[in-house]
Amino acid sequence: MESGFTILRKRSVAYIRSLFQRFRFVTVNREIMVFLLFLIVAVAFWLSQTFKDHTTVNLEYDLRIVNVPKNLIFTSDMPKTVSVAVSGRGFTILQYVVNKQYKVLNVDYNDLPKMGGTLTIDNYVWKKTLTKELPKGVTLQTVNPSTVDVFYSMGEHKQIPIEFQGKIRTSEEYMLCGIELQPKYVDIYAPSAIFDTIKVVYTEPFIKNNVQDTLRFRLSLNKIKGVKMIPDTVNVKVCVDLFTAKTVKVPIYCENIPHNKILRTFPLTADVTFRVSATMFNNITEDDFVVVVDYNTIKAQDRKCKLIIRESPKGISNIKVNPEVVDYVIEQED
Repeated sequence: MESGFTILRKRSVAYIRSLFQRFRFVTVNREIMVFLLFLIVAVAFWLSQTFKDHTTVNLEYDLRIVNVPKNLIFTSDMPKTVSVAVSGRGFTILQYVVNKQYKVLNVDYNDLPKMGGTLTIDNYVWKKTLTKELPKGVTLQTVNPSTVDVFYSMGEHKQIPIEFQGKIRTSEEYMLCGIELQPKYVDIYAPSAIFDTIKVVYTEPFIKNNVQDTLRFRLSLNKIKGVKMIPDTVNVKVCVDLFTAKTVKVPIYCENIPHNKILRTFPLTADVTFRVSATMFNNITEDDFVVVVDYNTIKAQDRKCKLIIRESPKGISNIKVNPEVVDYVIEQED
């Protein structure tokens, strides 16, 4: 029985002869035609010798895990492809490559070692899987990557709050009114070993300077190894507004006073000055503040006591109280 290379040589010679017959009426330099004939024969001979020899080549396979349970969710990415080095006779490898141009490597879930929410594809699994795939006479040499770890969850998930990670700096005449995230929570899937350790998910870092208007943009969430997030991005709204100064007159209260004593301050009220956005200016009143004197902080030799801002509304900045200290007297009740 003739080998494939013998047939190839015969077909090459027959093809050259057909060319001579097709162009027999065309005047062609005979020496050039003879040279081309021997060149083609030499190349065919070289190819036949090359394909007979053992050779090592790298093959690319798309990686798939099959027979996966319905409730299993992969929570980490795995390589889309693997590079497999194989050796064998060149002609055998060529036949395999030509006959199977689209190569998929199906790894059986049931063949994989499982530990702590991790599937491991190692050399043993590669060998077992590729032995079924490669033709006779072709042997496995190496696989890159040699080991693949894939995290998974058997359906456990929970909602985790999202926090913005970054710095927003406004221009001098403006102030940051707030940062809104949508959604505020993300569903996470993770192996049980790390599931309960996750309390918050952060956005990717974001820095913006000299902001003068409301910003809207989309950020990816910071990836956590072995964790799948749905969704994995969040819409961010940064609210910025012009600011103005405002002053309100707030009564001074006393706290921690013994039941048989009375503390009186002079004056009875204090001015609280703060920065507030133009849109919130009329919404902030003296009722939003609590200014106190703490009896427990007063020493016998002190002639004045310090005022403390105990409560203040959100969305304001640069809060100052005037005066900072006041005169006082302590009276004994009958």
